[in-house]
Amino acid sequence: WLIWLYFSVFFSFFGYFALSISKTVEEALLANRLAYLGCVFLPLFMLMTIMKVCKVKCTTVVRFIFITISSLVFLVVASQGYLSLYYKEVFLVFVNGMAKLQKVYGPLHNLYYIYLFAYFLIMLGVIFYAVLKKKVVSYKHAGLLAVVVLFNIAIWLVEQFINWDFEFLSVSYIACELLLLFLYGMIQDYEAIMQNNQPKTNVTGLPGIEIEALKRKWENVNTLSGREMDV
Repeated sequence: WLIWLYFSVFFSFFGYFALSISKTVEEALLANRLAYLGCVFLPLFMLMTIMKVCKVKCTTVVRFIFITISSLVFLVVASQGYLSLYYKEVFLVFVNGMAKLQKVYGPLHNLYYIYLFAYFLIMLGVIFYAVLKKKVVSYKHAGLLAVVVLFNIAIWLVEQFINWDFEFLSVSYIACELLLLFLYGMIQDYEAIMQNNQPKTNVTGLPGIEIEALKRKWENVNTLSGREMDV
């Protein structure tokens, strides 16, 4: 899931870059869809990564529901340019030589914000549940995960209330990647130390002579299957 998270950030950033060098509205919309492809599925991969770190199981059915919802939201977002659900109108403007989409939002534009906020709440819920059930390795790890999620929420809220010509969420994506990778490395090191501290027991098989002696003394030896005899 962490690898898929990195892929989603890559697609998102590549979409931003392609949008900035677009020359027509059609090119800009295509680039914008590519950026949203990464942005829409990024919360899903982030949630799955957090669940894995917190050792909270996710059933196949629940995972399928999450993937279906994310796919439906992406279809709504990708309708830009074809339907007026997400954007009613779009215009291509240039700022300092870079292309930018000027948008008139449609009736379902707020769906994406609800989608993001719902995922953030689920992430916090998973972390809180893992702490209550003592599934996390350390409270520090849980705290770091909470910081990652709250940092994204804070950046998202700032973008809603302050009008900037810069995608601050892109900065939070990179920060989340680095923090989650750092946490994953910490947990791997901890598990390796715990495994090395486990007492080791040496198990050796019986010599062939002793095995043959046991066979001769045990009258039910002929009832064993071939695989049982090998064992």
